[in-house]
Amino acid sequence: MGGRVHVPVAVVLLMATLAIACSTDGNVAEQEASAAAPPPNIVVILADDLGYADVSTYGDRLQTPNIDRIGREGAVFTQGYVTTPVCSPSRAALLTGRYQQRYGFEYNARQAPEVPDVGLIPGELTIADHLKAAGYSTGIVGKWHLGFKDEHYPTNRGFDEFYGHLSGATRFINRGTQGAVSMSADEEFRRRPPEDPRTDLVVRGTEPPAPPARRAGNLILRGPEKTVVDEPAYITDVFGDESVDFIRRHAEGPFFLYSAFNAPHSPFQVTAEYYDRFPDVEHELQRIYFGMIAALDDAVGRILAALDEAGVADNTLVVFLSDNGCAGYFPGLCSCEPLSGGKLTYYEGGVRVPYLLRWPAAVAAGTRVDAPVSALDILPTALAAAGAEAPAGLELDGHDLMPLLDGSAEARGVGWFVWRNYPTVAVRSGDMKLIKPNQDAPGGFLYDLKNDVREQTDLAAERPEEVTNLEAVIEDWRSITVEPAWTRRRPVAYSICSIEPIGFEN
Repeated sequence: MGGRVHVPVAVVLLMATLAIACSTDGNVAEQEASAAAPPPNIVVILADDLGYADVSTYGDRLQTPNIDRIGREGAVFTQGYVTTPVCSPSRAALLTGRYQQRYGFEYNARQAPEVPDVGLIPGELTIADHLKAAGYSTGIVGKWHLGFKDEHYPTNRGFDEFYGHLSGATRFINRGTQGAVSMSADEEFRRRPPEDPRTDLVVRGTEPPAPPARRAGNLILRGPEKTVVDEPAYITDVFGDESVDFIRRHAEGPFFLYSAFNAPHSPFQVTAEYYDRFPDVEHELQRIYFGMIAALDDAVGRILAALDEAGVADNTLVVFLSDNGCAGYFPGLCSCEPLSGGKLTYYEGGVRVPYLLRWPAAVAAGTRVDAPVSALDILPTALAAAGAEAPAGLELDGHDLMPLLDGSAEARGVGWFVWRNYPTVAVRSGDMKLIKPNQDAPGGFLYDLKNDVREQTDLAAERPEEVTNLEAVIEDWRSITVEPAWTRRRPVAYSICSIEPIGFEN
C-alpha cells in the first residue's frame, strides 16, 4: 500500500508470500507463454438497483440463468460491496477505482440550477482512460450519470464510443414500443401498501406517454456528436444489442466494454414478452419488476453469446454487479432475505450486491470467494490483467482480485469498508459494522455480520469499545476526503423490512 498504510481501504487487505522459481525449463516455458498471451478483453456489466436476492445465484425469487452463468463458469463473490447505496457516486467509484469522496462526488448527480457543475471533475481518470492508454478500444452502452457538460461527456472521459443516456433514469418504452406494460405513476407506489395489486395503475399499449417519452436530460444519445436517437424498441433490449454490436466490431481486441444498464431502475416498464413470463405473480409492480430483470438477464445472455461467437470468450474478463441494492422505498418490490435494507440505506441490502466474475483463461469455474471485496477492486484488477499501470502518484483504493481467484494468496488481515453520504456514515471492520445516522454525533447501531447478517440485533450498548474503535476508523478515513462538491437532496425514510425507518440521502 506504500504511502497509504494508515488509510483504511474498502477491501480486504491481500497479503501473500510468493515463492517464484525459474530454475527449470518448464517454469521458463510457462513464463514465456504467459508473456506471449494477448491481453484480455474486459467487459463490465452493471445493473441498476438490482437487489442481492434478485439474482438466483444468491436467492430464489426468480431465475437469472444467464447472469448465473458468469459465476458458474467463473467466480461468485458472496460479500461484494459498492461504495454507497445510491447510483451516481457508486458508478463514479467503480470507474475511477477511488473513493468518490476523494474528489467531492458524495451525492447523486442531478441537473438543477443550484448545482451547475455536477459531474466527474476534469482530470479524474476513469478505467477507460487507463485502458485506452494501454491500447484498448473503449465503449460504453447505457447509463452514464456522471455529469452533463462537455467535460463530463463519456467520449471526453476515455471512451471511444457512447450509446445511452446521461441522466440517472430514462423511459424504457417510447413511440411505437410494441406490447408495452408499465405503471402510470411511480410515485403512487410509495403511498400504497404492499398487498395492493395496483391493477388500476397498469397501462398497456403502443401509444407514447404524455408528455413525450424522453425529455432533454433523458435522451438517448450516440457518439461524440451527441446524435439523438428516437429509439422505439424496449431500451434494455437495445442496450443488449448495442453491446453485442460493439463486441462484434472489436473482436480483434483488445477492447473494454462498459455495459451500464438502467434496469431494473424505475420507471417500471416492460414489454409483454417479459411480463408474460410471470403469470403467477399477482402483485403487479413485482411482476413488472421481475419482467425487467428477465430482460436484463436475456441481454446478458446475448453479450455472453457474442463473446462465444467471436471466439474470444476464454480470454475475456467479464464482471457483473449492481450499483446498489433494491429500491425498497417502493412497497412490495424487494426481498427481505437474506439481507435487510435496500437502496439509500447502509444496511447490507443497500451496499452488498450480486458480484460475479468470469475469465476462463485465468479463473477456474466454480470458484467461490467469501472474503469481502469491493467495486473499487475492478479497476486495479483490469489494469493488472491488461499489463497496465495507473500513473505514478495516483492512489487507488482497490486491489487486484486475482490473488484471491488463482490461489496465490489468501485473504488475511483487516478489511476496512467505509460508506458515507454525509451526515450518514457506516464502517465495517472484520465482521463488525457500525451505522451512524449522524457522523458528528457519538454512537450508532452496531452489528455482528458473522452471526447477524440481517442486522437485527444492535450491540452498541454492550460493546462500547467496538463502537469507539470503528469511530476511529471513520476519523482516519476522513483524512483522504474533501468537502462534497454539491448539495444533497432531502432525506427519505421508509420501513426496512423489520428494521425501524431511518432517513438517508435520496
